[in-house]
Amino acid sequence: MLSSDLLLTRVRGDEIAPQLIRPEGDHLDLARDLIGIYGDHTGKKLGELNDILEEMEDQGFDYRLVRGLVSLLERRCDLRMDSDISPPAARSAVFTVAARAYPVVTPDARAAAIREAADSLGATPDAIERAMYADLESELVLRSFRPPGPEDLVYQYNLSLAQTLLFKATQLRFRATGGHKEVLRQVKRLGLMYDAEYSGGRVDITVDGPASAMKLTERYGTAFAKLLPSIIASPGWSLEASVVRKDFSGAPRVYQFRLSEGKHGDLFRAWPEEPDQFDSSVEESFYGAFAGLQTGWSISREPEPLIAGKYLYIPDFLLEKDGVRVYVEIAGFWTPEYLRRKVAKLKEIKDRELLVIADEKVSCDAFRDVPGVILYDRKVPLKPVLERLERAERTHAAAGAARLEQAGLRLVGDVVRLSDLAAGAGVSVESLRVYLERHPPSGYVAAGDELVSESRLREIEKALRPSMQYAEAVAVVKSKGVTAADTIIQLLGYAVKWGGLDPDNAMIFKVKKLS
Repeated sequence: MLSSDLLLTRVRGDEIAPQLIRPEGDHLDLARDLIGIYGDHTGKKLGELNDILEEMEDQGFDYRLVRGLVSLLERRCDLRMDSDISPPAARSAVFTVAARAYPVVTPDARAAAIREAADSLGATPDAIERAMYADLESELVLRSFRPPGPEDLVYQYNLSLAQTLLFKATQLRFRATGGHKEVLRQVKRLGLMYDAEYSGGRVDITVDGPASAMKLTERYGTAFAKLLPSIIASPGWSLEASVVRKDFSGAPRVYQFRLSEGKHGDLFRAWPEEPDQFDSSVEESFYGAFAGLQTGWSISREPEPLIAGKYLYIPDFLLEKDGVRVYVEIAGFWTPEYLRRKVAKLKEIKDRELLVIADEKVSCDAFRDVPGVILYDRKVPLKPVLERLERAERTHAAAGAARLEQAGLRLVGDVVRLSDLAAGAGVSVESLRVYLERHPPSGYVAAGDELVSESRLREIEKALRPSMQYAEAVAVVKSKGVTAADTIIQLLGYAVKWGGLDPDNAMIFKVKKLS
């Protein structure tokens, strides 16, 4: 974005538009000249550079255009102070000497004061002269400059100009022929308040602007502006925004701002900006704390959009484990109107497990009617979250077991892995375990994550013998295709006698006979 004083717009009736420039003709020459000036002044003082740039404002262009381009080039500069001595220390030393020798009014007296100050700092007089005001902006040295192409500078200027106008928007409406999911995810990452309406295969996205919030925040406005690169990277994009600006009388007025790929696509080039990893410290803290629990649940950000009535909605997180999917929405500071719309959408989600976590200070009343909402104060409590996940696991397992009750189960082979059996039946492993507890399979025994036929168990029993080395017994079991060796050895009535910590010294011995 640019600073608001550099915003160039045209107003016609209730329409407002940024004064975009084309990457050709005089504007392209201006961009090329400015880039060249920065390149020529590498290694020189910023004051010299600024003198030349001021002259460029007299070349027939609006000074705000020139300064806007310059502000973008400034971000590509690396400035340094041309002194190894601290300027405040140099000034302090010189002024201390000058105060003792007051008045210092002749060149010789000045030179003497500089020499004495230099001696006190172990420096040369020339070094003190350079250091005294080296921290002034005009004295900084342009150490390096990363030049863009002239066309890229024009494209970046147009993007920044449009972003600056959007900073005062109350609402933005966006439509495209594709790329909706990517834009929605960017909206979510940026922490923006939005509605996404789905109808007839088309998605219309409406984003609440900075000027719609109860308290206009620079952070929200910046995040709002960062959405624009993602929009113009979408095919067939168009947008319309309501922007609050003062009219000629100084009174605030709402104007309409429109852009589209068809009319303005050749004036932009998209450079999608990487947003902050998390929109809030609460989300970041929850993500880190939950991932660190190692519960077997995976956690991912911004999953696929859910359908809530006629709207699309992206939760903050998706938690997954063994086919169980639980979506998480963390509700922080939102405007009352947005809270009302959000709650209405959440109530429309009927066929998904959704866990809503709300800030008790700003949103608990709005979410009072949302079933199972968890309230937090500064930090999300993990215990109730884990309890909800356990309940979801039990519900999911019971539902899968009920389906198996109707469909039945057919076992094939001497060693059947539960994961393969569950996948073939279209249920989770936990559902399969619940079913097997109720209906132990005839002719099979459970061994860890496998079912082993009694005939295979007899084969293994014949191959084992008392006083066999433990490592050899394990190898025998695994040679029969069974991975849960310890469980099988125990089922066959053997125990292990350890001769120290070395497994090679361990032996098996018979403690009971298999019935």
